[in-house]
This record gives sequence, C-alpha cells and structure tokens, in this order.
Amino acid sequence: MSDDVRVIADKAYDALVQGFQTGSWESFFDLFDDEVDVILPAPQTGHFTGAEGREKLVGFFSVFTPGASRFDKVEVISKTVAEDRVVFEDWARGVFFNEPYAARHCIHVMVRNGKVVGFHEYNRPLD
Repeated sequence: MSDDVRVIADKAYDALVQGFQTGSWESFFDLFDDEVDVILPAPQTGHFTGAEGREKLVGFFSVFTPGASRFDKVEVISKTVAEDRVVFEDWARGVFFNEPYAARHCIHVMVRNGKVVGFHEYNRPLD
C-alpha cells in the first residue's frame, strides 16, 4: 500500500463532507476515475460499475444542495487503511431534504493509479 492511497482517500472523504457543507461537489468528483465501482444508499440504492457508476455517483450527490441538505456535525469514529482502500466509519447529524438527519456511515474509498475507483457507502439511522 502506498501513502498515495491514504492521501487520496482522505482528500475524497474531506471533499465529501465539504460538499455537504457547501453544495459544491466538483473537488469531490475531480478525484474519481472515469469508471467507478459504486454502492449507494437510498434514495438511489444500488451497485453500479464503470462509466455508469461514475454517472450514478455524480447524480446522487448533485441533489444535495445547501439549505435543504447539510451536515451540522460529523465525527470519524474509525479509519482503517488496507492495500488499495480506506474505510471510514463516522456519524453525522444535520438536515436532509428539510428533515432532521442523524446516521452512522461506513464509507469504503478504493484508490488505483492516483484516482478513486471505488466508493461504497452504507448507513443506518442513529438511535
């Protein structure tokens, strides 16, 4: 595993959180390869690969705009680095589509040749 994997995965995670704060997703999307293996939670639940995976990823996150959806607080609980991936476990509170939001997330970021090639997100509401 190279330090490159850790650095790029950290950038992707930070850009993800920043996207929810600002509604600006370009710095997040710019880290991804043209073909991506993606697992997304609701409302666009599914496993998508290749160019369609990148398209679904962009479509999924682009709907989160400031005001109606935002994170007010995010805390990383753990971060595991292994070979070509970094797994972030966190919890977040905020507002999604004008409704209170509180959930725990597990986010896998896979990196190859300096680009994010995989993004798997799993979540469940906080009790």
